[in-house]
Amino acid sequence: MSSGMGETTRTRSITSTLTARLSPTVPSASQTYEPLVRSALRQRLIHNIFAFSFAFTLLANFIFGGEGDTSAFARLLQPRTWAMGCFHWAVGVLPVVALRKVYLTSAATPATSPAKILTSAVAKSSTRRCLALYMSCAMMLTTLNLISFTSEEREHIRLNVFVKSRYVIQQSYCKMLGRKSRDGQRHSSAFEFKEAETSFRRHPYYLNGRLLFFIFAQLWLAASFVLRNIMLDRFVFRWTKSSNPSELPFTPSTLPKQILTMFLFTAFSSMTYSIAFGLSRMLALPLLLKLPVVSSLIQPFVAHFARGSWTLSLPISHWTLLVRSFTMGLMTLMNWEFAESLFDAYVPQPIKVGVLTADPNVTIVSGITFQDTVFAYFAYSELVELASDESRAGSARRTALFGDQKYSPSLWNVLARQSLLRLGQDYQTFLRRGASIAPIAVAAPVASKPKDPPSTPLIRKDIFKAPQRSPLGTVLDSVASDSKLSKAAEAVVGEVEERASQMHIPELFRSVVPSSVAAPAANVVSASPTPSIISGLIAQLEARSRDLVMGSCPVWMKEMAIKWNEWFYRERLNKVVEVCVPNRELDALIIEALSHLVCTSLSEDRYGVVQRDIPRILEAFLSFLSAIEEYQVEVNAKYIPPTPEELSQGNAKILEEKETIRIEVARAGEVLSVVSDALKMGVSNISRTFGDKLVAFKFPPRTARKLQSFVDYT
Repeated sequence: MSSGMGETTRTRSITSTLTARLSPTVPSASQTYEPLVRSALRQRLIHNIFAFSFAFTLLANFIFGGEGDTSAFARLLQPRTWAMGCFHWAVGVLPVVALRKVYLTSAATPATSPAKILTSAVAKSSTRRCLALYMSCAMMLTTLNLISFTSEEREHIRLNVFVKSRYVIQQSYCKMLGRKSRDGQRHSSAFEFKEAETSFRRHPYYLNGRLLFFIFAQLWLAASFVLRNIMLDRFVFRWTKSSNPSELPFTPSTLPKQILTMFLFTAFSSMTYSIAFGLSRMLALPLLLKLPVVSSLIQPFVAHFARGSWTLSLPISHWTLLVRSFTMGLMTLMNWEFAESLFDAYVPQPIKVGVLTADPNVTIVSGITFQDTVFAYFAYSELVELASDESRAGSARRTALFGDQKYSPSLWNVLARQSLLRLGQDYQTFLRRGASIAPIAVAAPVASKPKDPPSTPLIRKDIFKAPQRSPLGTVLDSVASDSKLSKAAEAVVGEVEERASQMHIPELFRSVVPSSVAAPAANVVSASPTPSIISGLIAQLEARSRDLVMGSCPVWMKEMAIKWNEWFYRERLNKVVEVCVPNRELDALIIEALSHLVCTSLSEDRYGVVQRDIPRILEAFLSFLSAIEEYQVEVNAKYIPPTPEELSQGNAKILEEKETIRIEVARAGEVLSVVSDALKMGVSNISRTFGDKLVAFKFPPRTARKLQSFVDYT
């Protein structure tokens, strides 16, 4: 538009605030929940696990770390004792706790027997790293203890690295002079003494056998402790629902039990080590000294160990060395066990981080979406506390959770969907009895071969009259022409090429198929028996060796070997059930949280968003419960009580087997009851709360019949 002054006014559109705005989604757990939980776990690690394990190491060093007549109170005032205690904790305990933190996992080992547990552990690279770290810590602790000894103490316990050979020569010479033969005449040992003196001039020092025994004992105890951790599945997260102070490892009821356990374990491991060390000295060392190359390498260091007599009772004569090795190993294992127990006690305790944020509901709901089951466990523990809180603050928080309209999808939709998804996954795992999902092989679509265009058939006959030929020329022409044999060969080659194209064989293999149709088959036939022959020979060798060993063993040893083999390879029924429900503690928390929230929604849900999901929740609960009850009947049927005839006969073997099955069935029932009790309680609470109002919902026939039994009972 132009005015009289020649100015032009531009027309602008009117802006509006009624634009469509997308609602934000619930923040991810890595932004809101995970940093808070990691911070809480870090504080527990520093203020609880590190602090208490350090105090325990110092206390053990004050009590058992001194030598001579020095009292514990006097050692308490010595700066050297404090310094050695700090070094012991830094090099012996701190790496073990750090390793436990790094390799902590929530997935238990899916093994049903000790053999499978050990086999799966050996297959992992983390097990080898753990063994190397534990042995390294044992070696560093042993080195610190040897360094802490004074020269007088070292001479007293005789743990020097090298020992002079003259002492041994003189002692052996005196013994030989006083030794008598069977006919009562003394030995003339001048030649033997001269030979020993020549050996002394060549090797004036040799390794101290007492020191080797001491060092190998500590390495053996470290390996035994790693084996104990493997059998206990120590690196798996320990589920707990409460922070009970009586479960801490330093209470008056638990600390003596730990000390007694480690005392017995160390005593048994030391006894086993003494026997193994003696057998290696009697059997392995002489064989190594007879090997051509190995003997030249180790003879200057260990040849003196092969001299003299050796029996399994010889270590008893060195009683002070055995006591020193046992005390050192007991201190090391006690420090490790106490630190491991602190980790088991403090890490699984519930963590409350929602109250530290501006919107606790958003923090908790985002936490349950975390894929790691450990973090999800902490989030559901806090959610259960919110769902069962009967205070006004708890009611207000639940009302805000149900009425959320700020996020899309809403907080309740995310909570219900994620919870049912986790329950559904565990339900499918239970139906598969813990087996993994087999990958489905999808066949590639076969490309249809295009039809050949119509063409005029080629006439292969002569249209002109051929001149008359000789008989020899006729024969040569028949061979060179398209005879029946050549046509058959071409048909075979064409068929092979067609099948190869259908089987999607690579071009490299297609090019060699026509020229070597029969050769590969012959090669396969000739090469296939080789592995079977080798495996058969190995199996026969093992069987014959086993029969030879078992034939030379006494009867009691055979019976012990049979019992050990049965214990080691037999599958435990309770372990089989544990594989079926690996996340049973987390499932129980999910069921408890959902059931409490559904019950409180009757009075606190203003918009009825929870009621729309009640049929899905009840159907999931009852389907899971029905499957568990069916499996429980199957498990209980495995135990058949002993008949009166069996009891009267008193066959100890049959009664022992049935008692073992009864114990395993009872333990399997306890495993299944973790989920089944939570499901029964959840369905009972919902049916009791809603009562006749459940008629308004539609359920499948099987779910309705199962739910009716709960309604009738309540």
